[in-house]
Amino acid sequence: MPGIRKPTRAQLVIATGAALALVLSTPVVSAQADPVYPSAGEVKAAQAAVGDKAAQIAGIEGQLTASNARLAEVQTAAEVAAERYNLARILLQERKDAAKAAGERATAAQKTADIASDKLGQFAAATYRQGGNLGQLEAFLSAKGPQDVLDRAAGIQLIGDIRSQIMQDADASSVVAGVLRRQAAQAQAEQLAAAQAAESARAQAQVLVGVAAAQTASIQKQQGAMIAQLASLRSTSVALERQRQSGLKAEAERRAVAQAKAAAEARAAAEARAAAQARADARARAAAQQSSAPSPVSYGPVPSRANVSPNVIAFAVAQLGDPYVWGAAGPSTWDCSGLTQMAWAQAGVSLFHYTGSQWDQTRRVPLGDLQPGDLVFYGDTGPTSHHVGLYVGTLSDGRTDMMINAPHTGAFVEYDNIYAFGTDLLPEGGRP
Repeated sequence: MPGIRKPTRAQLVIATGAALALVLSTPVVSAQADPVYPSAGEVKAAQAAVGDKAAQIAGIEGQLTASNARLAEVQTAAEVAAERYNLARILLQERKDAAKAAGERATAAQKTADIASDKLGQFAAATYRQGGNLGQLEAFLSAKGPQDVLDRAAGIQLIGDIRSQIMQDADASSVVAGVLRRQAAQAQAEQLAAAQAAESARAQAQVLVGVAAAQTASIQKQQGAMIAQLASLRSTSVALERQRQSGLKAEAERRAVAQAKAAAEARAAAEARAAAQARADARARAAAQQSSAPSPVSYGPVPSRANVSPNVIAFAVAQLGDPYVWGAAGPSTWDCSGLTQMAWAQAGVSLFHYTGSQWDQTRRVPLGDLQPGDLVFYGDTGPTSHHVGLYVGTLSDGRTDMMINAPHTGAFVEYDNIYAFGTDLLPEGGRP
C-alpha cells in the first residue's frame, strides 16, 4: 500500500531481541499460587476478634457503671457514720446539761437540809440547857394559879409544835437531798455513757471516712485504667474516651433525674389522694354519727417563706468550693448539716447540727412546693436521714431543682440537682 514502508532486516532483529529480553526478565506466575483476597478462615478470625473486642468494651463499661455505684455506696456509708457522730455529740451535750442541772439541784437541797439540821441541833441544845423535860414539869409546879398554868401549858405546846415542825423539816430536807444526790449521780453516769458513745461514734466515723477516701482513690484509679483500656480497644485517645464516659454519665443522670422526679410526683399525688380520702371518710363518719365535734382540721397549703432572709442563700453561696469535712460547721470546712445549720443561723434560726434533728425542727413541705431556703433530706426516714441540702430552685443558667450542699468526703460545697444526688430523696422537705 502506498505510504507504508516495510521494516528493514535490522529493525526486525532489534525488535525480536527486545521481546526476548522482556520475556526472560518477567517472573513466571504459577497457576497454584495463593489468591490475593482474604481466605474464609481469615474473615472468620477477624469477625471473632471484633466480637471479642466488643465484648471487652461492654464488660469494661459495665465495670465502670458498677464502680460508680460502689463509689456512691462507700460515700453514703461514711456520711451516715458522720451524722451518727453529730447525733452523739448532741446527746452528750444534753447529758452534760442534765448532769449540771442535777448537781445544782442536789447542792441546793443539801444546803436546805444542812440549815434544817442546824436548827434542829440548836433547838436540842436549848432544850438540854433548860433541863430537858423537867423544865416543862417545873413550869406547872411553879405556876401561881390556874390561868398561869394554862398560859404556861400553851407555851409548852407551842414549843413542842415548833420542835416537831423543825424535826419534820429536817427529815424532809434530808430525804429530798438524798434523792437529788442519787439523781445527780445517775445523771453523771449517763453523761459518762454518752461521752463513751460519742467517742465510739467518732472513732467509727473516722474509720469509715478513711475507708471511703481509700476506696474512692482506688476506684478512681481503676476507672482511669479502664478508660485507657477502652481508648485502646476503640483506637481513640484517653481524653476522648473520658469525654465519652462523662457524656454517658451525664445522660444517665438526666434519665435518673427524670425518673426520680416522676416517682416523687407520683408519691406526692398518691399521698394527697389518700389524705383527701381520709378527710372525706372522717366527714362522712361525723355526719353519720351526727357528732357535734368539729370537722377535721385542714392545714391547706404550706405558707410561703417570701420573707426569708436573703442572707440564708447568700451565706451558702459564699461557701461554694469549701471542702467537706465530717463534723465541721465552718468557718471554712463543712459537713451537710453543719452548712445548713450555719446558713439558717444568718436569719436568727437555731438548728441542731444533725440531719434528724433538723427534720424534727422544720415543718413538712411537699417537694413540689419547695421554696429557696427550704431543706431537702435523704435517707430511709426523716429522723434517720443521712444527708440534707439547702434548696435554691432555678439557677441563672436555667438549671432547675437545684440545692447547695456539702456532699461527702473528698468533695466540696457545690450545686446539685436534688433528684440526681441520691435515690433516697424523701418526698417532703423541711421549712424552718
